[in-house]
Amino acid sequence: MKLRRNLQTMLLAVSATAVVASCTSEDEAAPLEAQSEVTISATVANSEDDPNARTTSLVYGNFAISDIRMSIDNVKLILRATSNNSNKPTIVQLRSNEPKTLSLVKDGEVTVAPIGNAMAYNGVYGKLDFELVKAQDVSEDDEMYGYSVIAKATWFDTPAIVYLDIEDKVELMFNKGLEVDGAQDLLLTMYFDKILENIPPSLVSDGNGDGLVELGPNNIDGNGEAYEAIIANIEDALVLRNGEFKSK
Repeated sequence: MKLRRNLQTMLLAVSATAVVASCTSEDEAAPLEAQSEVTISATVANSEDDPNARTTSLVYGNFAISDIRMSIDNVKLILRATSNNSNKPTIVQLRSNEPKTLSLVKDGEVTVAPIGNAMAYNGVYGKLDFELVKAQDVSEDDEMYGYSVIAKATWFDTPAIVYLDIEDKVELMFNKGLEVDGAQDLLLTMYFDKILENIPPSLVSDGNGDGLVELGPNNIDGNGEAYEAIIANIEDALVLRNGEFKSK
């Protein structure tokens, strides 16, 4: 009995040693995937300005912009597959299930509003997805409540306001790929000139004569056609700047 017990003990010890050695060998054989911190913020600019220059003029045509706010959620980078055997997660979630209202222009000054940050596996990313959502993180008496974008301006020196209540997914594709290999600061940029592109003055008016030009849903002030043009423009007006782009 004693011999059998000793033999069983020896076999168990050998088996345990083999398992540990096997795990250690596998761990050493599987290299750790490198990660980098990705930070994303949002701002506004003019598409015709030098991308490295600070935007100083917020005038486009007959509009002089003083304030822009935008509500977004579910922000994520999508990894471009590099091989069939890759175990890298394909999605880097920068913000989820927590709508955030961003102030991009305040009292005529351009701002850079933080959105979020996350650790991302190094690699080439193919697109950025996010959702325009109705603001929920503000009080119900805030003018932003229930809208996804609000912009204030003057139009021929008359106060004007644009407000969108759309909820939609926006996909920004990187044709050449966005390479993450080291810390990245990315900038989601709204080109205000692109939003107002191809909207002639004849489409905009203070229809009810109350001293405020309104462009919003339900044909307010009779500006329905201009409002629909803004809706059509908004996705092309949103771009991602910064980061290194490469063919791959």
